[in-house]
Amino acid sequence: MARIVVIDDDSGICLLLQEYLTEQGYMVDTAENGKEGLKLVGLHHYDLVITDIVMPEMDGFEVITAIKKKSPHTGLIAMTGGSVKLHQDVLLTTAELMRADRVISKPINLKELMSAVTEILAA
Repeated sequence: MARIVVIDDDSGICLLLQEYLTEQGYMVDTAENGKEGLKLVGLHHYDLVITDIVMPEMDGFEVITAIKKKSPHTGLIAMTGGSVKLHQDVLLTTAELMRADRVISKPINLKELMSAVTEILAA
């Protein structure tokens, strides 16, 4: 069974994705900020990390950089709805350049997410 961690400062998103991915047969942990997420990644092996980009304390770009440095073969999906200062497309393009395997816009389309999860875990 693949293990996934969802990192998002929106607890509703964490809960939604945890419930959905668990129903799909995955083992899912959640963290509500980048620091918590990296702590979990240090404690457990994850096959896939799904991270928001715009978060307080440690943003998704810092999470992507740390995970790709520590565990370059871990799958990574970046997601965002944008921010007041930066448009969603700019954030998602930047995440791709930082080697996120896939980028997803919010609001999240669960079929699109599941397709990305399946594709990354099959690679």
